[in-house]
Amino acid sequence: MSRINIQGTIDNIKSKSNVYTPIIEAVVNSIDSITKKGIDDGRIEIQLIRDNQLHIDDSKPFIKGVVVRDNGDGFNSTNRESFDTFYSQEKKDIGGKGFGRFMFVKYFDNVSVKSVFRDGGGLKERAFDFGRKFEIIENEKISETESLDTYAEVSLLNLKDQKNFDKNIDTIARKLLDKLLIFFLRDDFKCPVILVKDDDGTSIVLNDYLSAKNEIQLIGEQKFTLGENSKDSILFKVKVFKMFFLGSQRSRVILTANNRAVTETNLHKYIPEFEDDFFDTTGKGEKSTTKNYIIRSYVISDYLDSSVSLERETFDFDKEKATIYKPYSQKQIESNTAIETKKLFNQEVTTRAEKKVTRIKTYVTEHAPWHKSYFSELDLTNIPYGIKESDIEAELQRIKFKKEQFTTSELKRLLSENGEADQDKISEAISTISEIGKSDLAHYVFNRKMVLDAMTHLLKRREDGKGELEKDIHNLIYPMGKDSETADYGDHNLWLLDERLVFSEYVASDKKIGTKKDALKEPDLVVFDKKNSFRNGDNEFSNPLTIFEFKRPKRTAYKEEDDPVMQIGKYLKDIRDGKYEMPEGLEPIKVNENTPVYGYVVCTVNDKIREFADKHQLTVSPDGDSYFGFHRGYKMYVEIIGFNKLLKDATLRNKIFFKKLQLE
Repeated sequence: MSRINIQGTIDNIKSKSNVYTPIIEAVVNSIDSITKKGIDDGRIEIQLIRDNQLHIDDSKPFIKGVVVRDNGDGFNSTNRESFDTFYSQEKKDIGGKGFGRFMFVKYFDNVSVKSVFRDGGGLKERAFDFGRKFEIIENEKISETESLDTYAEVSLLNLKDQKNFDKNIDTIARKLLDKLLIFFLRDDFKCPVILVKDDDGTSIVLNDYLSAKNEIQLIGEQKFTLGENSKDSILFKVKVFKMFFLGSQRSRVILTANNRAVTETNLHKYIPEFEDDFFDTTGKGEKSTTKNYIIRSYVISDYLDSSVSLERETFDFDKEKATIYKPYSQKQIESNTAIETKKLFNQEVTTRAEKKVTRIKTYVTEHAPWHKSYFSELDLTNIPYGIKESDIEAELQRIKFKKEQFTTSELKRLLSENGEADQDKISEAISTISEIGKSDLAHYVFNRKMVLDAMTHLLKRREDGKGELEKDIHNLIYPMGKDSETADYGDHNLWLLDERLVFSEYVASDKKIGTKKDALKEPDLVVFDKKNSFRNGDNEFSNPLTIFEFKRPKRTAYKEEDDPVMQIGKYLKDIRDGKYEMPEGLEPIKVNENTPVYGYVVCTVNDKIREFADKHQLTVSPDGDSYFGFHRGYKMYVEIIGFNKLLKDATLRNKIFFKKLQLE
């Protein structure tokens, strides 16, 4: 009679098991029992027992118990003693660990066994409970029976965690099959009929998934050898299946041991093209049907059988690298399995790989042409099949960063060798830096193209018939609320006005707020009462100052006080009078009568704007869409630019770059 701390044993189970594990253990025990009996009509029934409590939403009741019954040789004295022995060696020759039955009491509060077994020339019935304290077998009774054949019935009742057990019988059946499929793979073994039954009389035969339902198809069997021609040479067999019921599952490599699925790893870890479902199409025309499927590659080997852990949930070889005692790692076995699996789906995988490369090329060509020089350095074999554009960008940026870091470091090292450096290596490093610079320039030019496209969109009339608001144009050319402390040359697009403004330093912004409305009841937006000033170089009287004023696209109504040239002139007068300081507040902006000053007005050129231009004696351009001239009263060069001309001129200045990058 055994005596063991059962609860302590349960508490010490280091297991990744779940509520299905004890059922799998019971079914495997039934398969072993039927095999021992040596019959061809083996049968295992898995009866689901539901909670009687009614649910308000009319949903199926939870599963509260499971009864597993088989027509094997029953709990005879040998099987009974094995069950009652901790770490029993009874099934050692078939990979038994003598531990699986403890999963029963880990998940169910009440476990009992009822069995008819052969005793001498007759049959007897044995019944007992699985103890919870110190005895594995409790309340054992042996009695006479009228049964005509042997059987065993394991009742797993009062499931502790009912919410984690599926309710739908089809889902339950498929999850059980997923773990038991290994028994259907063996060429030298006929798997018993395994039947899942529900309280309402519904039943599913697991065997039918491989035959009548045809939802699991064996595609082929592959073999590979690790350590070929060495003393550690090991043969591995791979059976590859299509699984047409998948839910949210992925294609996987499954390492098995002693007729158990032990570890599962996604195939796309090794070959990215296995990440998504595959598809089979049958029939033609209107009668054609398409079904998606995933792949299961089951690996069988003596090496796996001898290396499995006590709980059958891991192996004692390393996951990543070989050791002295275990020459092959899990990664080695799985990666070779993935290669063998790929051979059976070579056309599909090749097509997906080509699509992936095309998608990445398209992204680089259409959205990131500055990365073209880095495309060839991408490790395309390990990039996920369904990679997002943001991740493509991240991969390319990573390559660029590594190249920048290495090349800069290498060049510094070479230049520090006091004339002994390899000139060819120096030339190579400089060439690489030049390529990186070209990439950055291409990126900058591409962004200019995007800005011009955005400007074109903003100049279109809205559905309400009005033009876009001034703030949108302003933010595109120069971000509102920014100053020289928070905006560098990369943050604005002053090049739209004049390339000379690209590296200008922001000086001041009039923060006057107006609440008046014009005659058309359109708001006199706060942001465009700001006259923005830019300056090239330090705050010296000789350095040019540029002021620009925006008006709303398609605006037609102006009052005399809305004269933009006059507004810039008044702003300039305040600057000359010392009313504006540098951002740090240490000194006034230095502008006198001899300081070069440029004033830009960007607007829709209409009759009222032309009237203002004539008043200030400005010269009209040949295309009639701008005015320019030197304003003697304000002593500044003034240019009134129409939005269309601004866009056209900026596009023309950059056109050669766009063509070089094949952006148009």
